[in-house]
Amino acid sequence: MARFAIGMMFFINGATIATWASRIPAIQEKLTLSSGNLGIALLSMAVGALAAMSFAGALSARIGSRPVIVWTMILTCISLVFPAYAPNLLLLSLAVVALGLFAGSLDVAMNAHAVAVERVYRRSIMSSFHALFSIGGIAGACFGAVMASMKVSIEVHFPISAALLLVTGLACKNWLLPASADATGTKVSGSLHLDTLKLLFNSQYLLALSTMMFCCFLVEGAMGDWSGVFLRQTLKTEPGFAALGYASFSVAMSVGRLLGDKLNERFGSAAMVCGGSIFALAGLCLIIFPSNPLLALIGFASIGLGVSNIVPIAFTAAGNAPDMEPGPSIATVALVGYFGLLAGPPVIGFVAEFLTLRNALALLSILLIGMMFLSRYVRAESST
Repeated sequence: MARFAIGMMFFINGATIATWASRIPAIQEKLTLSSGNLGIALLSMAVGALAAMSFAGALSARIGSRPVIVWTMILTCISLVFPAYAPNLLLLSLAVVALGLFAGSLDVAMNAHAVAVERVYRRSIMSSFHALFSIGGIAGACFGAVMASMKVSIEVHFPISAALLLVTGLACKNWLLPASADATGTKVSGSLHLDTLKLLFNSQYLLALSTMMFCCFLVEGAMGDWSGVFLRQTLKTEPGFAALGYASFSVAMSVGRLLGDKLNERFGSAAMVCGGSIFALAGLCLIIFPSNPLLALIGFASIGLGVSNIVPIAFTAAGNAPDMEPGPSIATVALVGYFGLLAGPPVIGFVAEFLTLRNALALLSILLIGMMFLSRYVRAESST
């Protein structure tokens, strides 16, 4: 039951973030925000998540991931309601900072707990949890689309979603592993981000995993923000077809994660990272070179399949890093990874101003090749 319970926490986190994202246009229209002001609000979520991750990792190590999961899940669901009622940009940004803070903390704690559950099973199951995160995202986005099409206001939509997710989380919390499963009693430091940097640069292993996460998240961020733009502006497709770019990437990623655990057991973590990077690189070539919309869709799906299991593998490897506590190690790679997710879209946009969007996306090949070489750092013993 612990596997089901922590899987539902992944689902809840993914659905919460997607619920917010699905109604961003409605919030922009309600507050009459310019693109620049909306960008400030979107950045606020990343700021909140980045600020909280080190603390969540340290706290999970001290008292166990279970209590951190329970409280951050509750606060994540509650904080989803606040952006719907924000009357101006300042309060919206504060509300989104809170959402990012609690969702980011839940992200770290649930991955730490997933590592503990995986140890109980003594086999690779991490990808199935991340598949549920992706499925939660699809469910949240679809429900948001239905609410939007029915012209249901965000003041009604967000509380309904928050209540449903909160009830689900509370129903599952008692099945989580006890706090003693991964609590170490380590004292929480007052300089957590400095400790994170020390941990990062004192371990070549953790630095390699963090770099891998940065590259993978940057690719994911680029696909999320630029796949539709590439299809619409570069390949001149219709708006409906352009929307299929990210959809094909997301669905393929979910499928890849559902299959990931069995593939990981058969081929090993290093082969999965290396092979997945090669597969994603082939997909990128389909996007860049033929200039055919249908092939581009196949390319986006190929990238989704290729990178689908790299993040789960990196989390497992960090959670089982030799002579390191899972919470802080996972927080470290997550923190660096989220920097990639944050940096990816604007970097692609900046490069596209000078080199065209096609060439900017082509530069992602450097990151994919880099992950191929970094795959050797994913040790065999990290998968169990």
